[in-house]
Amino acid sequence: MLIKITSALFILLLNSGIANAQFFESVEKEAERILISLSDGDSVNPTDLTEIKKLLSLDNDENESRLTPTINQQSIDSLTNHLSEFESESQNISTDSAFVLFNDWYLHFQNIFYEYSKDKFFLSDKTKILFFSTSMSCYCTLKMSRIQTVELLKYVAENSDKYDYWIIDSFWYNELQIEHLTLFAPSVIIFNEKNEVIHKIEYEEKMLAQLTDYFNNSIYKK
Repeated sequence: MLIKITSALFILLLNSGIANAQFFESVEKEAERILISLSDGDSVNPTDLTEIKKLLSLDNDENESRLTPTINQQSIDSLTNHLSEFESESQNISTDSAFVLFNDWYLHFQNIFYEYSKDKFFLSDKTKILFFSTSMSCYCTLKMSRIQTVELLKYVAENSDKYDYWIIDSFWYNELQIEHLTLFAPSVIIFNEKNEVIHKIEYEEKMLAQLTDYFNNSIYKK
């Protein structure tokens, strides 16, 4: 009897984990596509926002399967409401301003899934790129963070077989910055497959160039 209960619990946890992964990755992929599009100067496409709203508004059974102690319905609702606010404001602002506001929503999304993303990131057997962005700072730092977020997303998309990545809003979550003595944002920490720190780039305007140069020329090769 105990074996049956244990097996059932394992299957339940496994299914919940799969549901969380599918939900998170679907929303993340769509959000990053919109973020990149806005950074390239494209206008907001209402259809794209509708797609994210659909992903956030699943039926009750699907809702229950993706909820955890750190991801509750209130958190999902806050993302939906934030997205609706963005949709309303984006109709009367420039593309540049829309990029700023949607980046805020993207960081909000990453904050909601912080614990899930942390586990997923450090379980990866690839070389890992941890990027510290921020939702609260001076104008120059916020601008640099937004630009480098998109640069990193494009870079990883071109090298998805080699690298995994995680983007953190360091204003709300700075524990890893403190642990690894990387106290500025934007900054990058690179981990190997064993989660050992192998390189850092701190508050550098040419972050992507340095990152590319490191991977191209370092003795550390994947």
